[in-house]
Amino acid sequence: MNFSWNEEQLLIRNRFSSLSTTINSNYQDYYDRNQFDDEAWEVVTNEGIWKYPVPEKYGGYGKSWWEFTAALEGLASTTKDLGFLLSMIAHIGCLRVLMKHGTEEQKHYYLDLLMNGKVGATAITETSGGSDVARISTSAAYKSSSPSLLELNGHKSHITNAPIADVVVMVGRIPELGKKDITLFILERDMTGLTFGERENMFGNRTSPTGDIYLKNVHIHKGNILGEPGDGLNTLYNMISLDRLLYGLIAAAFIEPLLTKSLAFSNDRTAFKTSISNHQYIQKKLTDMKMNIEKSRWVSYAALDRLITGHEEASLLCSIAKFTGTEALVETAHDLMLIHGHQGYMQGEISQILQDAIGTRIAGGTSDIQRVNIFNQLQKLHSASREVVS
Repeated sequence: MNFSWNEEQLLIRNRFSSLSTTINSNYQDYYDRNQFDDEAWEVVTNEGIWKYPVPEKYGGYGKSWWEFTAALEGLASTTKDLGFLLSMIAHIGCLRVLMKHGTEEQKHYYLDLLMNGKVGATAITETSGGSDVARISTSAAYKSSSPSLLELNGHKSHITNAPIADVVVMVGRIPELGKKDITLFILERDMTGLTFGERENMFGNRTSPTGDIYLKNVHIHKGNILGEPGDGLNTLYNMISLDRLLYGLIAAAFIEPLLTKSLAFSNDRTAFKTSISNHQYIQKKLTDMKMNIEKSRWVSYAALDRLITGHEEASLLCSIAKFTGTEALVETAHDLMLIHGHQGYMQGEISQILQDAIGTRIAGGTSDIQRVNIFNQLQKLHSASREVVS
């Protein structure tokens, strides 16, 4: 893979990095109030971030996922609001699955909403299990009085963006289809029987609202089914693969200013008659930060390349990007606190970064789940290679 930003992509990255001046001015207020920053959402929407990967025929810019990635990386490299970035990831997954699996009617209708200010959410998790799709109980049954109509019932838990979502991509079942019944549904907030719980009181990432979604006899017709009925797993995995690699991307960009902050502090702070940056134990932390940036960024770029081209290793690399990025972010936040000592441990900006970073290990599939997927993909590739040899 030979990659570097072209001139247009660099301009996009730089333009979005400059937006953080506006976003950061209100960040702490929204964080303290446990609220989503709708003003920041309006800012990035008006700058057209959601339109980059969407074809012109649907109202987008007709660019590629690389232009969107440049914009997101620019924003992540300067914003203090990690939670806001997580909400952006949850939203962009809805656009990708629509572009790849939606009907023409669905694309024209829902993409317009999601590109122009409405908020999207992806509802997978249930109380019975987070990433275990096989245990999903949310299901739709055909109405005997109207064979073209289904009623959807269930309960989704801890869904990012749920308290503010206008459009929800919902993972459920149609049991009448038989063994292969996982299906994706696309719903709107005002549908009868669809209700949303209170936003949860999170330990960190408090600007990224999470909550429950309840479904009671929600009427579903053909236009609410996304992709082929019963083929929801294939549709879902393609969508969450993008989400995973974007965690690695924002982790790399988010660490950049933390390294700058740590270097400046280490050069100014003295201990034992010298700057603490001259001590090897501090140098290790600083060099680890730089290595974390590079390995997270480049594996994320590689994962995006594999995903776009449909490479057999796409899912594996996307999980590696998610694991590498979020583990690197937690390690960096922890080292940032240690470098700043007692000042870092006090309630404030640095301790808040660690609180937020820890949450990325859980959101979007835990680090352990990424290992499971990496192992399963390795086994799958190994089996395929053995079949070719034999």
